[in-house]
Amino acid sequence: MKFVILVALFAAAAADSYKPAEYAPKYEVPKYEVPKYEVPKYEVPKYETPKYEEPKYEEPKYEEPKYEAPKYEAPKYVAPKYEAPKYEAPKYEAPKYEAPKYEAPKYVAPKYEAPKYVTPKYEAPKYESPKYESPKYESPKYESPKYESPKYESPKYEEVTYTPQPYSFGYDVKDKESYTDFDHSEKADGQVTTGSYRVALPDGRTQIVTYKADSYGYTADVKYEGEAQYPEYKETQYKAPAYTAPAYKEPEYKATTYAAPAYPAPAYKAPEYKAPAYKAPEYKAPAYKAPEYKAPEYKAPEYKAPAYKAPEYKAPAAYPKY
Repeated sequence: MKFVILVALFAAAAADSYKPAEYAPKYEVPKYEVPKYEVPKYEVPKYETPKYEEPKYEEPKYEEPKYEAPKYEAPKYVAPKYEAPKYEAPKYEAPKYEAPKYEAPKYVAPKYEAPKYVTPKYEAPKYESPKYESPKYESPKYESPKYESPKYESPKYEEVTYTPQPYSFGYDVKDKESYTDFDHSEKADGQVTTGSYRVALPDGRTQIVTYKADSYGYTADVKYEGEAQYPEYKETQYKAPAYTAPAYKEPEYKATTYAAPAYPAPAYKAPEYKAPAYKAPEYKAPAYKAPEYKAPEYKAPEYKAPAYKAPEYKAPAAYPKY
């Protein structure tokens, strides 16, 4: 029984403790206001008529220029001061002669060393057999092309023939430094060409070639002058030169004679000074001419009275009878 009472008390306490939340938001329906439209007001622009002001004419004022005569100051002449030059006799010092010291040259015989001959070493070349790798062959995929035989038109070609012209030339070259010695000459008459050239060979012979070219072909005649020479190589033998001591001869010295120089006294001439002739400048006053103003000529307008012609009235020829 007590347990039931306790349960009832707890249930009542729990019921009293539960209240709905006070913080739930309140929803208000928004109010819609119709926008107010104002008709724009149009203002008529105000136009102001421009005011015209007649220009004012001011007569120009003429100011006579002021003339100031220049002030002239006569130049002051200062006579130059002349100072007589001072002459100082030159001091002469006899030259000191020093006998030259002569040293006999020392001769050093050159040392000659016979050249050493080194036999060259020959190395047999090493040959390596190449490595051959068989290529990998892949059979290509062949697609039969579509071939269209082109249409070929043989071009029309006209052969141009030139008539051969006669000519002739010749030259020769000779250079001793490069051992070059040859010449060449040729001439043609339009059908047959003939010529010859000569060359100096290294073995001492001279090669002479005479040729001819015509419609049958080219023919040449080769000749050699002289004999081929192949001289043997001989080593040069070195000989030390014989040295002879130079003969020394003592120099002869002659005493020089010195003559005292003659100094003429300078002749001084006083300069002449001429006073400059001064001419006063002439100033001409400017001639002023007042401007001339011409009054405008007014011409009254001419009015012609209209020519009035009185109407002509013709009386009726006869009055009607009633």
